[in-house]
Amino acid sequence: MTEKILVVQGGKLIDGTGRAPVENSIIVIQAGRFQTVGRSAEVSIPADAEVVDARGKTVLPGFIDGHGHLEDFHGELYLHLGITTCANIELYQDGPWTRAQKQGTALGKIRGPRIWMSGRAIGGVSTGHDAFGSRTARDNIIVTTPEEVRRAVQRKKKLGCDILKVNEFLSMDLVKVACDEAHRLGMPVAAHSWDVIGSANAGVDGIEHIWSVGYSSIPYAPARRKLAEDRLGGVIDQELAGAYYQTENYDAVIGAMVEHQVAWTPTIAKWLRPLSSSAERFRKRENEILNDPNADLPAAVRAVTDNSYDKLFKRYTPAQRDQAKVGYEKAKEFIRRFVEAGGILKEGSDPPRGMAALLMHQALAMDVEAGVPPMTAIQAATLNVAKTFKKDKDYGSVEVGKVADLSIVEGDPLQDIWLTQNVKTVIMDGKVIDSGFTKYKNPIASFYSYQSLPLDLEISPLFLIEGSGPTTLKVRGQGGMWPFHQVMLNGDPLPTSFVSKDELKATIPSEAIPTAGTYVVTLKCEGEAFPESHRAHLVVGFKP
Repeated sequence: MTEKILVVQGGKLIDGTGRAPVENSIIVIQAGRFQTVGRSAEVSIPADAEVVDARGKTVLPGFIDGHGHLEDFHGELYLHLGITTCANIELYQDGPWTRAQKQGTALGKIRGPRIWMSGRAIGGVSTGHDAFGSRTARDNIIVTTPEEVRRAVQRKKKLGCDILKVNEFLSMDLVKVACDEAHRLGMPVAAHSWDVIGSANAGVDGIEHIWSVGYSSIPYAPARRKLAEDRLGGVIDQELAGAYYQTENYDAVIGAMVEHQVAWTPTIAKWLRPLSSSAERFRKRENEILNDPNADLPAAVRAVTDNSYDKLFKRYTPAQRDQAKVGYEKAKEFIRRFVEAGGILKEGSDPPRGMAALLMHQALAMDVEAGVPPMTAIQAATLNVAKTFKKDKDYGSVEVGKVADLSIVEGDPLQDIWLTQNVKTVIMDGKVIDSGFTKYKNPIASFYSYQSLPLDLEISPLFLIEGSGPTTLKVRGQGGMWPFHQVMLNGDPLPTSFVSKDELKATIPSEAIPTAGTYVVTLKCEGEAFPESHRAHLVVGFKP
Protein backbone atom coordinates (compact mmCIF):
# COMPACT_ATOMS: atom_id res chain seq x y z
CA MET A 1 0.00 0.00 0.00
CA THR A 2 1.44 3.38 -1.04
CA GLU A 3 1.78 5.89 1.78
CA LYS A 4 -0.50 8.89 1.45
CA ILE A 5 1.09 12.04 0.04
CA LEU A 6 1.16 15.12 2.28
CA VAL A 7 1.42 18.61 0.79
CA VAL A 8 2.22 21.83 2.67
CA GLN A 9 0.84 24.66 0.57
CA GLY A 10 1.14 28.41 0.46
CA GLY A 11 3.58 29.24 3.25
CA LYS A 12 6.72 31.35 3.17
CA LEU A 13 9.49 28.75 3.21
CA ILE A 14 12.76 29.38 5.04
CA ASP A 15 14.50 26.13 4.17
CA GLY A 16 17.45 26.27 6.61
CA THR A 17 20.16 26.45 3.95
CA GLY A 18 20.49 30.24 4.17
CA ARG A 19 18.95 30.75 0.75
CA ALA A 20 16.35 33.47 0.25
CA PRO A 21 12.84 32.54 1.40
CA VAL A 22 10.40 31.01 -1.08
CA GLU A 23 7.06 32.80 -1.07
CA ASN A 24 3.88 30.79 -1.71
CA SER A 25 5.75 27.50 -1.54
CA ILE A 26 4.66 23.95 -2.19
CA ILE A 27 6.27 21.05 -0.32
CA VAL A 28 5.36 17.51 -1.35
CA ILE A 29 6.07 14.78 1.20
CA GLN A 30 5.86 11.01 0.70
CA ALA A 31 7.26 8.06 2.64
CA GLY A 32 8.46 10.43 5.36
CA ARG A 33 10.75 12.48 3.09
CA PHE A 34 10.61 15.62 1.00
CA GLN A 35 9.81 14.66 -2.59
CA THR A 36 9.42 18.09 -4.18
CA VAL A 37 10.11 21.60 -2.86
CA GLY A 38 9.42 24.77 -4.86
CA ARG A 39 7.16 27.67 -5.74
CA SER A 40 3.47 27.01 -6.24
CA ALA A 41 3.69 27.95 -9.91
CA GLU A 42 6.36 25.29 -10.44
CA VAL A 43 4.92 22.36 -8.46
CA SER A 44 1.69 20.48 -9.08
CA ILE A 45 -0.29 19.03 -6.19
CA PRO A 46 -1.19 15.32 -6.55
CA ALA A 47 -4.93 14.86 -6.74
CA ASP A 48 -5.21 12.51 -3.76
CA ALA A 49 -2.84 14.40 -1.43
CA GLU A 50 -3.67 15.54 2.07
CA VAL A 51 -3.09 19.31 2.10
CA VAL A 52 -1.88 21.45 4.99
CA ASP A 53 -2.78 25.09 4.34
CA ALA A 54 0.17 27.26 5.42
CA ARG A 55 -0.95 30.52 3.80
CA GLY A 56 0.07 33.51 5.89
CA LYS A 57 2.53 31.43 7.91
CA THR A 58 6.25 30.69 7.76
CA VAL A 59 7.44 27.15 7.12
CA LEU A 60 10.76 26.18 8.71
CA PRO A 61 12.71 22.95 9.14
CA GLY A 62 11.86 21.06 12.31
CA PHE A 63 14.08 22.67 14.94
CA ILE A 64 16.98 20.74 16.46
CA ASP A 65 17.99 21.38 20.07
CA GLY A 66 21.78 21.32 19.86
CA HIS A 67 22.33 20.87 23.61
CA GLY A 68 19.54 19.15 25.52
CA HIS A 69 19.43 17.37 28.85
CA LEU A 70 16.38 15.20 28.36
CA GLU A 71 13.90 14.43 31.14
CA ASP A 72 10.77 12.31 31.04
CA PHE A 73 8.41 15.31 30.84
CA HIS A 74 10.26 17.15 28.06
CA GLY A 75 8.63 15.41 25.10
CA GLU A 76 5.51 17.54 24.82
CA LEU A 77 7.49 20.73 25.52
CA TYR A 78 9.69 19.95 22.53
CA LEU A 79 6.82 19.13 20.19
CA HIS A 80 4.78 22.14 21.35
CA LEU A 81 7.70 24.40 20.43
CA GLY A 82 8.45 22.85 17.05
CA ILE A 83 11.59 20.95 18.06
CA THR A 84 11.60 17.57 16.36
CA THR A 85 15.12 16.46 17.34
CA CYS A 86 17.06 16.72 20.59
CA ALA A 87 20.82 16.25 20.76
CA ASN A 88 20.89 14.89 24.30
CA ILE A 89 24.20 15.81 25.88
CA GLU A 90 23.78 13.76 29.03
CA LEU A 91 24.89 14.35 32.57
CA TYR A 92 24.50 11.55 35.04
CA GLN A 93 24.24 8.12 33.49
CA ASP A 94 25.52 6.28 30.48
CA GLY A 95 22.57 5.70 28.33
CA PRO A 96 20.03 3.03 29.36
CA TRP A 97 17.25 5.51 30.06
CA THR A 98 18.02 7.62 27.01
CA ARG A 99 18.39 4.50 24.87
CA ALA A 100 14.87 3.54 25.90
CA GLN A 101 13.62 7.05 25.08
CA LYS A 102 15.38 6.99 21.72
CA GLN A 103 13.86 3.63 20.89
CA GLY A 104 10.43 4.62 22.17
CA THR A 105 10.19 7.84 20.17
CA ALA A 106 11.45 6.06 17.04
CA LEU A 107 8.72 3.44 17.46
CA GLY A 108 6.06 6.06 18.15
CA LYS A 109 5.47 4.72 21.66
CA ILE A 110 6.77 7.84 23.46
CA ARG A 111 5.67 11.39 22.62
CA GLY A 112 8.73 13.45 22.00
CA PRO A 113 11.50 14.47 19.63
CA ARG A 114 13.94 12.22 17.84
CA ILE A 115 16.97 11.72 20.08
CA TRP A 116 20.69 11.83 19.31
CA MET A 117 22.42 10.69 22.48
CA SER A 118 25.87 11.07 23.99
CA GLY A 119 25.75 9.21 27.30
CA ARG A 120 28.06 10.44 30.05
CA ALA A 121 31.07 12.56 29.19
CA ILE A 122 34.53 11.07 29.31
CA GLY A 123 37.25 13.08 30.97
CA GLY A 124 39.80 13.56 33.69
CA VAL A 125 39.40 14.04 37.41
CA SER A 126 38.54 17.43 38.87
CA THR A 127 41.39 18.44 41.15
CA GLY A 128 39.57 21.42 42.59
CA HIS A 129 36.26 21.66 44.40
CA ASP A 130 34.39 18.35 44.56
CA ALA A 131 30.99 19.94 44.98
CA PHE A 132 27.81 18.80 43.28
CA GLY A 133 28.61 20.81 40.17
CA SER A 134 31.94 19.12 39.51
CA ARG A 135 32.31 16.68 36.65
CA THR A 136 33.45 13.87 38.96
CA ALA A 137 30.33 14.32 41.06
CA ARG A 138 28.29 14.15 37.87
CA ASP A 139 29.58 10.66 37.25
CA ASN A 140 31.75 11.38 34.22
CA ILE A 141 33.75 8.43 32.92
CA ILE A 142 37.33 8.88 34.08
CA VAL A 143 40.06 7.95 31.59
CA THR A 144 43.79 8.37 32.13
CA THR A 145 45.53 6.55 29.26
CA PRO A 146 45.11 6.44 25.47
CA GLU A 147 43.92 2.85 25.66
CA GLU A 148 41.28 3.70 28.28
CA VAL A 149 40.10 6.54 26.03
CA ARG A 150 39.80 4.28 23.00
CA ARG A 151 37.94 1.61 24.97
CA ALA A 152 35.51 4.21 26.35
CA VAL A 153 34.81 5.59 22.87
CA GLN A 154 34.34 2.11 21.42
CA ARG A 155 31.88 1.30 24.19
CA LYS A 156 29.93 4.46 23.35
CA LYS A 157 29.62 3.34 19.76
CA LYS A 158 28.51 -0.13 20.84
CA LEU A 159 25.83 1.39 23.10
CA GLY A 160 24.41 3.29 20.13
CA CYS A 161 25.58 6.77 21.11
CA ASP A 162 25.46 9.34 18.31
CA ILE A 163 27.80 11.88 19.93
CA LEU A 164 30.88 11.74 22.14
CA LYS A 165 31.13 14.34 24.90
CA VAL A 166 34.46 15.17 26.56
CA ASN A 167 34.91 17.26 29.68
CA GLU A 168 37.32 20.08 30.41
CA PHE A 169 39.54 18.02 32.74
CA LEU A 170 40.78 15.74 29.97
CA SER A 171 44.33 16.55 28.87
CA MET A 172 44.73 17.74 25.28
CA ASP A 173 46.75 14.72 24.22
CA LEU A 174 43.88 12.49 25.36
CA VAL A 175 41.29 14.79 23.75
CA LYS A 176 43.10 14.19 20.46
CA VAL A 177 43.02 10.41 21.03
CA ALA A 178 39.29 10.64 21.78
CA CYS A 179 38.61 12.70 18.65
CA ASP A 180 40.66 10.42 16.42
CA GLU A 181 38.89 7.31 17.70
CA ALA A 182 35.44 8.88 17.60
CA HIS A 183 35.94 10.12 14.04
CA ARG A 184 37.24 6.69 13.00
CA LEU A 185 33.93 5.29 14.26
CA GLY A 186 31.86 8.04 12.64
CA MET A 187 31.02 9.90 15.86
CA PRO A 188 31.29 13.70 16.27
CA VAL A 189 32.77 15.17 19.46
CA ALA A 190 31.22 17.87 21.64
CA ALA A 191 33.48 19.41 24.26
CA HIS A 192 33.54 21.35 27.45
CA SER A 193 36.82 23.22 27.44
CA TRP A 194 38.88 25.90 29.12
CA ASP A 195 41.42 25.71 26.30
CA VAL A 196 39.34 26.10 23.16
CA ILE A 197 42.39 26.66 20.96
CA GLY A 198 43.83 23.35 22.13
CA SER A 199 40.46 21.62 21.73
CA ALA A 200 40.09 22.94 18.18
CA ASN A 201 43.58 21.75 17.29
CA ALA A 202 42.77 18.35 18.81
CA GLY A 203 39.82 17.88 16.47
CA VAL A 204 36.61 18.49 18.43
CA ASP A 205 33.53 19.26 16.34
CA GLY A 206 31.64 21.45 18.77
CA ILE A 207 32.41 23.61 21.79
CA GLU A 208 29.66 23.92 24.37
CA HIS A 209 28.74 27.03 26.42
CA ILE A 210 29.81 30.65 26.70
CA TRP A 211 32.14 29.86 29.58
CA SER A 212 34.30 27.54 27.46
CA VAL A 213 35.26 30.36 25.11
CA GLY A 214 35.23 32.95 27.88
CA TYR A 215 37.69 31.10 30.08
CA SER A 216 39.83 30.41 27.04
CA SER A 217 40.23 34.17 26.52
CA ILE A 218 42.23 34.33 29.78
CA PRO A 219 45.82 33.54 28.71
CA TYR A 220 47.23 32.91 32.19
CA ALA A 221 46.37 29.23 32.67
CA PRO A 222 46.32 29.14 36.51
CA ALA A 223 43.91 32.08 36.62
CA ARG A 224 41.72 30.49 33.95
CA ARG A 225 41.60 27.17 35.77
CA LYS A 226 40.88 28.73 39.15
CA LEU A 227 37.95 30.71 37.77
CA ALA A 228 36.58 27.59 36.10
CA GLU A 229 36.91 25.40 39.18
CA ASP A 230 35.51 28.11 41.44
CA ARG A 231 32.47 28.30 39.19
CA LEU A 232 32.00 24.52 39.30
CA GLY A 233 32.47 24.52 43.06
CA GLY A 234 29.91 27.24 43.66
CA VAL A 235 32.42 29.87 44.81
CA ILE A 236 31.37 32.23 42.01
CA ASP A 237 28.17 32.25 39.96
CA GLN A 238 28.38 31.84 36.20
CA GLU A 239 26.41 35.08 35.90
CA LEU A 240 29.33 36.87 37.61
CA ALA A 241 32.24 34.90 36.16
CA GLY A 242 31.60 36.35 32.70
CA ALA A 243 32.92 39.73 33.79
CA TYR A 244 36.44 38.23 33.85
CA TYR A 245 36.51 37.26 30.16
CA GLN A 246 39.26 39.13 28.30
CA THR A 247 37.79 40.57 25.11
CA GLU A 248 41.21 41.58 23.76
CA ASN A 249 41.99 37.87 23.37
CA TYR A 250 38.77 36.87 21.62
CA ASP A 251 40.31 36.92 18.14
CA ALA A 252 42.80 34.15 18.94
CA VAL A 253 40.04 31.87 20.24
CA ILE A 254 37.70 32.68 17.35
CA GLY A 255 40.47 32.25 14.80
CA ALA A 256 41.23 28.70 15.92
CA MET A 257 37.56 27.74 15.86
CA VAL A 258 36.97 29.20 12.40
CA GLU A 259 40.15 27.65 11.02
CA HIS A 260 39.13 24.18 12.17
CA GLN A 261 35.40 24.71 11.49
CA VAL A 262 34.47 24.05 15.12
CA ALA A 263 30.84 24.89 15.91
CA TRP A 264 29.89 26.66 19.11
CA THR A 265 26.79 26.64 21.32
CA PRO A 266 26.59 29.71 23.60
CA THR A 267 23.57 28.58 25.74
CA ILE A 268 23.52 32.01 27.41
CA ALA A 269 19.74 32.04 27.92
CA LYS A 270 19.86 29.71 30.91
CA TRP A 271 21.90 32.20 32.95
CA LEU A 272 21.37 35.62 31.45
CA ARG A 273 17.91 35.80 29.88
CA PRO A 274 16.61 38.11 32.67
CA LEU A 275 19.04 40.75 31.33
CA SER A 276 17.82 40.41 27.74
CA SER A 277 15.82 43.23 26.15
CA SER A 278 13.28 40.47 25.40
CA ALA A 279 12.98 39.40 29.05
CA GLU A 280 9.37 40.58 29.37
CA ARG A 281 8.35 38.49 26.36
CA PHE A 282 10.33 35.53 27.67
CA ARG A 283 8.58 35.74 31.03
CA LYS A 284 5.14 35.97 29.45
CA ARG A 285 5.70 32.82 27.37
CA GLU A 286 7.20 30.96 30.33
CA ASN A 287 4.15 31.73 32.42
CA GLU A 288 1.75 30.75 29.63
CA ILE A 289 3.28 27.27 29.63
CA LEU A 290 3.76 27.01 33.40
CA ASN A 291 0.14 28.01 33.99
CA ASP A 292 -1.28 25.62 31.38
CA PRO A 293 -2.85 22.80 33.42
CA ASN A 294 -2.50 20.41 30.52
CA ALA A 295 1.27 20.92 30.47
CA ASP A 296 1.30 19.40 33.97
CA LEU A 297 4.98 20.15 34.59
CA PRO A 298 6.80 19.16 37.80
CA ALA A 299 7.05 21.83 40.50
CA ALA A 300 10.79 22.02 39.89
CA VAL A 301 10.27 23.64 36.49
CA ARG A 302 8.48 26.67 37.90
CA ALA A 303 10.96 26.94 40.77
CA VAL A 304 14.11 26.92 38.65
CA THR A 305 12.53 29.18 36.00
CA ASP A 306 11.45 31.76 38.59
CA ASN A 307 14.79 31.46 40.37
CA SER A 308 16.70 32.83 37.37
CA TYR A 309 14.87 36.15 37.70
CA ASP A 310 14.76 36.20 41.50
CA LYS A 311 18.51 35.62 41.67
CA LEU A 312 19.41 38.60 39.49
CA PHE A 313 16.73 41.04 40.63
CA LYS A 314 16.03 40.11 44.25
CA ARG A 315 19.10 38.43 45.71
CA TYR A 316 21.95 40.13 43.85
CA THR A 317 23.25 43.43 45.15
CA PRO A 318 23.35 46.34 42.67
CA ALA A 319 27.11 45.76 42.32
CA GLN A 320 26.60 42.09 41.53
CA ARG A 321 23.90 42.92 39.00
CA ASP A 322 26.23 45.40 37.32
CA GLN A 323 28.92 42.71 37.21
CA ALA A 324 26.47 40.30 35.58
CA LYS A 325 25.63 42.95 32.98
CA VAL A 326 29.33 43.33 32.16
CA GLY A 327 29.53 39.57 31.61
CA TYR A 328 26.45 39.65 29.40
CA GLU A 329 27.92 42.39 27.22
CA LYS A 330 31.13 40.38 26.88
CA ALA A 331 29.12 37.30 25.92
CA LYS A 332 27.21 39.23 23.25
CA GLU A 333 30.48 40.60 21.91
CA PHE A 334 31.93 37.12 21.49
CA ILE A 335 28.77 35.89 19.75
CA ARG A 336 28.78 38.81 17.32
CA ARG A 337 32.49 38.59 16.53
CA PHE A 338 32.34 34.80 16.16
CA VAL A 339 29.57 34.96 13.57
CA GLU A 340 31.11 37.91 11.74
CA ALA A 341 34.36 35.90 11.41
CA GLY A 342 32.50 33.00 9.79
CA GLY A 343 32.06 30.83 12.87
CA ILE A 344 29.45 28.06 12.90
CA LEU A 345 26.83 29.00 15.48
CA LYS A 346 24.57 26.31 16.88
CA GLU A 347 22.13 26.65 19.75
CA GLY A 348 20.56 24.54 22.45
CA SER A 349 18.39 24.87 25.52
CA ASP A 350 20.72 23.37 28.18
CA PRO A 351 18.17 22.97 30.99
CA PRO A 352 17.61 23.19 33.91
CA ARG A 353 17.76 26.83 35.08
CA GLY A 354 14.74 27.32 32.85
CA MET A 355 12.46 25.45 30.52
CA ALA A 356 13.71 22.84 28.08
CA ALA A 357 12.96 23.70 24.43
CA LEU A 358 11.85 27.26 25.23
CA LEU A 359 15.39 28.10 26.38
CA MET A 360 16.57 27.34 22.85
CA HIS A 361 14.16 29.87 21.33
CA GLN A 362 15.18 32.39 23.98
CA ALA A 363 18.82 31.78 23.05
CA LEU A 364 18.05 32.52 19.39
CA ALA A 365 16.46 35.84 20.35
CA MET A 366 19.49 36.73 22.46
CA ASP A 367 21.84 35.82 19.61
CA VAL A 368 19.99 38.25 17.35
CA GLU A 369 20.19 40.91 20.06
CA ALA A 370 23.95 40.31 20.01
CA GLY A 371 24.08 41.11 16.28
CA VAL A 372 23.49 37.75 14.62
CA PRO A 373 21.37 37.94 11.43
CA PRO A 374 17.99 36.21 11.94
CA MET A 375 18.66 33.82 9.04
CA THR A 376 21.89 32.70 10.73
CA ALA A 377 20.05 32.27 14.04
CA ILE A 378 17.52 29.98 12.33
CA GLN A 379 20.36 27.90 10.92
CA ALA A 380 21.86 27.71 14.43
CA ALA A 381 18.84 25.64 15.48
CA THR A 382 18.51 23.61 12.30
CA LEU A 383 21.18 22.86 9.69
CA ASN A 384 24.20 23.89 11.76
CA VAL A 385 23.30 21.39 14.48
CA ALA A 386 22.80 18.63 11.92
CA LYS A 387 26.15 19.43 10.29
CA THR A 388 28.01 19.53 13.59
CA PHE A 389 26.71 16.10 14.54
CA LYS A 390 27.19 14.64 11.04
CA LYS A 391 23.45 14.19 10.44
CA ASP A 392 22.92 16.75 7.68
CA LYS A 393 22.50 14.11 4.97
CA ASP A 394 19.03 13.53 6.42
CA TYR A 395 18.19 16.44 8.71
CA GLY A 396 18.39 20.17 9.25
CA SER A 397 16.92 21.67 6.07
CA VAL A 398 13.96 21.40 3.72
CA GLU A 399 15.58 19.76 0.71
CA VAL A 400 14.52 16.93 -1.55
CA GLY A 401 15.40 13.53 -0.11
CA LYS A 402 15.72 14.64 3.51
CA VAL A 403 13.51 13.48 6.37
CA ALA A 404 10.33 15.56 6.37
CA ASP A 405 10.39 17.53 9.63
CA LEU A 406 8.71 20.96 9.60
CA SER A 407 7.76 23.66 12.06
CA ILE A 408 5.08 26.04 10.81
CA VAL A 409 4.87 29.31 12.74
CA GLU A 410 2.60 32.34 12.78
CA GLY A 411 4.52 35.42 11.68
CA ASP A 412 7.93 35.99 10.09
CA PRO A 413 11.01 35.13 12.20
CA LEU A 414 13.21 37.09 9.80
CA GLN A 415 11.42 40.21 11.00
CA ASP A 416 11.07 39.07 14.63
CA ILE A 417 13.16 36.07 15.63
CA TRP A 418 11.06 35.47 18.77
CA LEU A 419 8.32 34.15 16.49
CA THR A 420 10.24 30.89 16.07
CA GLN A 421 8.40 29.76 19.23
CA ASN A 422 4.98 30.75 17.87
CA VAL A 423 4.40 27.26 16.51
CA LYS A 424 1.06 26.31 14.98
CA THR A 425 1.75 23.03 13.15
CA VAL A 426 4.48 20.40 13.52
CA ILE A 427 5.32 17.71 10.99
CA MET A 428 7.71 14.94 11.96
CA ASP A 429 8.78 12.06 9.72
CA GLY A 430 6.24 13.28 7.17
CA LYS A 431 3.23 13.16 9.53
CA VAL A 432 1.29 15.97 11.16
CA ILE A 433 1.56 15.45 14.89
CA ASP A 434 -0.40 16.74 17.86
CA SER A 435 1.76 19.47 19.37
CA GLY A 436 -0.62 20.36 22.19
CA PHE A 437 -0.28 19.56 25.87
CA THR A 438 -2.28 16.53 27.02
CA LYS A 439 -1.14 15.80 30.62
CA TYR A 440 1.00 13.13 28.98
CA LYS A 441 3.04 10.85 31.24
CA ASN A 442 6.13 9.18 29.85
CA PRO A 443 5.84 5.39 30.27
CA ILE A 444 9.57 5.18 31.15
CA ALA A 445 10.06 7.69 33.94
CA SER A 446 13.37 9.41 34.74
CA PHE A 447 15.22 8.14 37.78
CA TYR A 448 17.34 11.25 38.39
CA SER A 449 16.04 14.69 39.29
CA TYR A 450 15.46 17.69 37.08
CA GLN A 451 17.48 20.27 38.99
CA SER A 452 19.31 18.80 41.97
CA LEU A 453 18.59 16.39 44.77
CA PRO A 454 20.99 16.06 47.69
CA LEU A 455 21.80 12.39 48.02
CA ASP A 456 23.26 12.18 51.53
CA LEU A 457 21.11 13.62 54.31
CA GLU A 458 21.73 14.75 57.87
CA ILE A 459 18.66 14.76 60.12
CA SER A 460 17.95 16.12 63.58
CA PRO A 461 16.73 14.71 65.88
CA LEU A 462 17.94 11.18 65.29
CA PHE A 463 15.84 9.64 68.06
CA LEU A 464 12.20 10.00 69.10
CA ILE A 465 9.77 8.17 71.34
CA GLU A 466 6.82 6.31 69.83
CA GLY A 467 3.67 8.40 69.60
CA SER A 468 5.47 11.64 70.43
CA GLY A 469 4.80 14.73 68.44
CA PRO A 470 4.19 16.68 66.50
CA THR A 471 7.95 17.02 66.06
CA THR A 472 9.99 19.28 63.80
CA LEU A 473 12.57 17.35 61.79
CA LYS A 474 15.49 19.30 60.37
CA VAL A 475 16.92 17.87 57.15
CA ARG A 476 20.22 19.07 55.68
CA GLY A 477 22.01 17.95 52.54
CA GLN A 478 24.88 19.01 50.31
CA GLY A 479 23.91 20.01 46.81
CA GLY A 480 21.17 22.52 47.41
CA MET A 481 17.67 22.40 48.82
CA TRP A 482 14.71 23.70 46.84
CA PRO A 483 11.11 24.55 47.75
CA PHE A 484 9.92 21.63 45.60
CA HIS A 485 11.81 19.05 47.68
CA GLN A 486 9.62 16.95 49.94
CA VAL A 487 10.67 15.01 53.03
CA MET A 488 9.39 11.42 53.04
CA LEU A 489 9.00 9.16 56.08
CA ASN A 490 8.80 5.47 55.17
CA GLY A 491 7.72 6.58 51.68
CA ASP A 492 4.93 8.92 52.84
CA PRO A 493 5.24 12.70 52.39
CA LEU A 494 5.56 14.93 55.42
CA PRO A 495 4.49 18.59 55.53
CA THR A 496 7.72 20.27 54.39
CA SER A 497 8.93 23.86 54.44
CA PHE A 498 11.96 25.43 52.79
CA VAL A 499 14.42 27.08 55.18
CA SER A 500 17.47 27.73 53.03
CA LYS A 501 19.50 26.15 50.26
CA ASP A 502 21.04 23.98 52.98
CA GLU A 503 18.02 23.04 55.06
CA LEU A 504 14.40 21.91 55.03
CA LYS A 505 12.02 21.43 57.94
CA ALA A 506 9.36 18.76 58.11
CA THR A 507 6.61 18.13 60.66
CA ILE A 508 6.24 14.58 61.98
CA PRO A 509 2.74 14.10 63.46
CA SER A 510 2.42 11.69 66.35
CA GLU A 511 0.41 9.25 64.25
CA ALA A 512 3.31 8.92 61.81
CA ILE A 513 5.47 7.14 64.43
CA PRO A 514 2.93 5.02 66.36
CA THR A 515 5.35 2.23 67.27
CA ALA A 516 9.03 1.79 68.03
CA GLY A 517 11.23 0.96 65.07
CA THR A 518 13.67 2.25 62.47
CA TYR A 519 12.06 4.74 60.12
CA VAL A 520 13.46 5.75 56.73
CA VAL A 521 13.81 9.44 55.84
CA THR A 522 14.39 10.43 52.22
CA LEU A 523 13.90 13.40 49.90
CA LYS A 524 11.89 13.41 46.70
CA CYS A 525 11.05 16.10 44.14
CA GLU A 526 7.40 17.04 43.95
CA GLY A 527 5.90 15.75 40.71
CA GLU A 528 8.82 13.44 39.85
CA ALA A 529 8.13 9.75 40.25
CA PHE A 530 11.47 8.07 40.90
CA PRO A 531 14.31 10.40 41.90
CA GLU A 532 14.96 9.95 45.60
CA SER A 533 17.85 10.63 47.95
CA HIS A 534 19.82 8.09 49.91
CA ARG A 535 18.29 7.01 53.20
CA ALA A 536 18.73 8.61 56.57
CA HIS A 537 17.41 6.72 59.57
CA LEU A 538 15.21 7.95 62.37
CA VAL A 539 15.18 5.61 65.37
CA VAL A 540 11.95 5.53 67.38
CA GLY A 541 12.20 4.06 70.88
CA PHE A 542 9.60 2.64 73.24
CA LYS A 543 7.41 4.82 75.35
CA PRO A 544 8.36 4.31 79.02
